[in-house]
Parts: sequence; structure tokens; C-alpha cells
Amino acid sequence: MPRRAQGGPPAELEALASRLEDHRRSQPGRRRLPDRLWAEAAKLAARYGINRVHQVLRLDYYDLKGRVEGLGARRPPAVQPGRPVSRPAFVELGLSPARLSPVTLVEVEDRRGRKLSVHLGAEQGGELIALVRAVWGGTP
Repeated sequence: MPRRAQGGPPAELEALASRLEDHRRSQPGRRRLPDRLWAEAAKLAARYGINRVHQVLRLDYYDLKGRVEGLGARRPPAVQPGRPVSRPAFVELGLSPARLSPVTLVEVEDRRGRKLSVHLGAEQGGELIALVRAVWGGTP
């Protein structure tokens, strides 16, 4: 491994910066970076710090931070303007009365953006699904 000058970026960070510049020059306009380059940047940020890697590689700080936090877990790509957002069709909520605090706030949103906020007491957890279906016209 090549030695680096005192105070300069580590050699592996400089190598990735060079590859990123090559990629940027070869792409017309602003294109999304390949996941392999983001993954490498996230590993280096976990090692050398998010701010340092963000500055050297000229990457979005918050995208990099999110990828560092998600190391080891598969994270969905960031939402891009003009691209449809993939949302789960069903999410199971484990609402046993033993899990609810004395007052629990549950918020749900449908595909059209309509929102429902419900304050539940511990004894009301089982009624949530019936309430959501009644409000949005689903069958109980």
C-alpha cells in the first residue's frame, strides 16, 4: 500500500476519487453513480469519517451518511424527481394491547396521500384495522 503525505487523504481515498472523476468525465450530464462506487465510498466513510470522504469525493453528505448508516442492510435508492416511488402494498402492525403505551399515536397514509391519525389507548389496539377500512372503504 502506498504511503501518503502527512495531512493528505489516504491512498485508497485518493484512488476512489480518481475513479469517480473518470466516471464523471465519461458520463454525459449528471448521472447517478453506480451502486458499487457508493458502496466503496460508504466503507471508506465508515473508516475515515463521513465529512472527510464527502469533501474529498465531492459526494452528497446526506446520501453518504445514509449509506454509511445502512451498511450491512439493503437500503432502497434515494427518491429521484420524476421517478415513481415504490411503496409496500401491505404493512403488518403488531398491535397487541401489551405493546401499546397508555396513549399511542398511529398515522397511516394511502396511495393518494390521504392521511389518518389515530390516538389509541392500550385497550383499543384491536380496533385500528376496522377503523382504517371503514374510513377508506375497504371491507372489514
